[in-house]
Amino acid sequence: MSLPAQIRNAWILMRPAQWPILTAQLAVGMVLAAGSAGPGGKGLLPLAGAWISWVVMLNGGTLAFNSYHDRDTGPVAYLAAPPPPPSWLGRAAFVWMLGGAVLGAALVSAWFGAVVLGCVILSWLYSHPRARWKSRPGLDLLINVLGYGAGTTAAGALAGLAAFPLLATPWQPLAWVSVGFGLLFGSLYPLTQIYQHAEDRGRGDRTLAAALGIPRSLDASLVLGAAAAAALLQGLFSRGASGSAAALIVPLVLWLAHLLWLRLGYSDRGMRGWEKAMYRALALWAAVDAGLVAAWLTGG
Repeated sequence: MSLPAQIRNAWILMRPAQWPILTAQLAVGMVLAAGSAGPGGKGLLPLAGAWISWVVMLNGGTLAFNSYHDRDTGPVAYLAAPPPPPSWLGRAAFVWMLGGAVLGAALVSAWFGAVVLGCVILSWLYSHPRARWKSRPGLDLLINVLGYGAGTTAAGALAGLAAFPLLATPWQPLAWVSVGFGLLFGSLYPLTQIYQHAEDRGRGDRTLAAALGIPRSLDASLVLGAAAAAALLQGLFSRGASGSAAALIVPLVLWLAHLLWLRLGYSDRGMRGWEKAMYRALALWAAVDAGLVAAWLTGG
């Protein structure tokens, strides 16, 4: 394979089609931290630096690193037909992620860089054969709750704090929201695995969904979804925005209703149906984001 073709495959395995999802969640943390404050401190540079560090370098590197070790041949999230990874991709992706931690510390803050570095370690633990936590039920869930869910929101908040240091938003409501989105990703996580069950089983990965089975996986999703709703509402209330809570409550109810619908009819859909269910959940996640931001900015 020529070098340009290898670079093209590496780029595809970074899955840029997924970046808008991470960008939106990162932006939620930024907006919640900034509130109605004006720019100050380092200006808008931390926001741009945070996006490059978190979305392009950490997330893109994580997905490429995972694909290098998985050697996927079937559909994965936002990639219907994964190409073969170059032989150098594993090492390059890990260095790329570490570069994101350095860039984040330089352009955003030391705390932001530390969060990125922590997620680099989580990415290694999740995918590398020496640890392979993605094949250990419970540990795979924990890494995604800490990284994609809580980490992305907290990273956005840290970038917002660096760009808008005069804000009135204290850390307590931001911490509750970060916990809430971590739990919400935990609620989503089984849906990202059910439709890939055959691929995971072929590699010998015993994921959470494979270990629990579909019914109990959906039970766990419902429990984590209810806990996420409680944490997100607690963040909103501690912000003093309870008067606008309906904007958040409605999408949270829809989220739980979707999971309940899946639970009641879990035996009536094939793998393609489960893939569609995951993408519907992602759309509902966007509605939760929009509802929380609306309530946060209008009710505080």
